[in-house]
Amino acid sequence: MADPFTVEHVHDVLRQYSCKRPDIGTGKALLDAVLEPGSPFDSKSHRQPKRWFVLSSLLAFLVFACFVYFNKLW
Repeated sequence: MADPFTVEHVHDVLRQYSCKRPDIGTGKALLDAVLEPGSPFDSKSHRQPKRWFVLSSLLAFLVFACFVYFNKLW
């Protein structure tokens, strides 16, 4: 009868698998959600951030700055 797998063994196998495959994973999914799609013909081109991400980042910074200013934390 085969030995049961331990949590540590399964975790190590999954970590090794994800390290060998840079095209999958949370980091890739996060970058794909925030950046515009890349050109399949030009792999060295820079990907620009999406408009909604830039706008939401600016609004979050503005809200934070207003909070700090009006609470006299500056």
